[in-house]
Amino acid sequence: MLSFSINSQTWQLVTEPFPPYFIGEQSKPGWLHEVIVAALKTQGQKASIEYTHWARALKLAKRNKRVAVLGAFHNHARAADYYYSHPLAVANTVLFKRADTDILYTGSLYSLAPYTISKGEDYVVSDSFESHPQLTIVTADSLADSLLLLLNGRVDLVAGSKEVGQYWLANNERLRAFKEKQVSVLKPYLASQYLHVISAKSHPQALHFQNSLRIGVEELLASGGLEKILRHYEFSDIEINKIKRLLSKI
Repeated sequence: MLSFSINSQTWQLVTEPFPPYFIGEQSKPGWLHEVIVAALKTQGQKASIEYTHWARALKLAKRNKRVAVLGAFHNHARAADYYYSHPLAVANTVLFKRADTDILYTGSLYSLAPYTISKGEDYVVSDSFESHPQLTIVTADSLADSLLLLLNGRVDLVAGSKEVGQYWLANNERLRAFKEKQVSVLKPYLASQYLHVISAKSHPQALHFQNSLRIGVEELLASGGLEKILRHYEFSDIEINKIKRLLSKI
């Protein structure tokens, strides 16, 4: 299946629910979802965004079934196979723990050696985290599933995006059932990551898509369309200015 049709001018994109950036609900798809769709619209192009598990999203892009994956962190190994857009947002990667457990975390990854840590399959935490020789890491389908393992006492820690984890804890029905167990975030954070849109270098339309997205974001920023979307999601003036400064570097 082609991921772009000249006749329909529709890009086939894929991601996983990654709120608040990509929520996947029809009435509230997520602010970065809306920014990407609106940016491509300035170029006379449409976008169809499929929501699935992250590992499957990467497989679809690698097989050229989709032209891009939305919301990827940078990883040196992944960068060998994918083109990266300019940064579109920032997410903080953290460790979640149950509030009733004592975890000794000094800020060094070596201090995490005694613990079992869950993360989403094919998620990137950081290059140092992924390659660390002493960490015990297990994977789940998603961050929400990892947090469910944590609340059930099956792992000690969860590595994932702070903003996304907090959204799931407040809104996921399975997680909200654990009202008596609180989850807290350990400091310092593991990393601050930029969110990118990535396209497989093997895809024949990868560069065309990336160029359309880049120009579209520039036009959306200049027209005021970006700020309109962000205000719809009730961003503060400070938050809006941070995002505008990041995207103005494109």
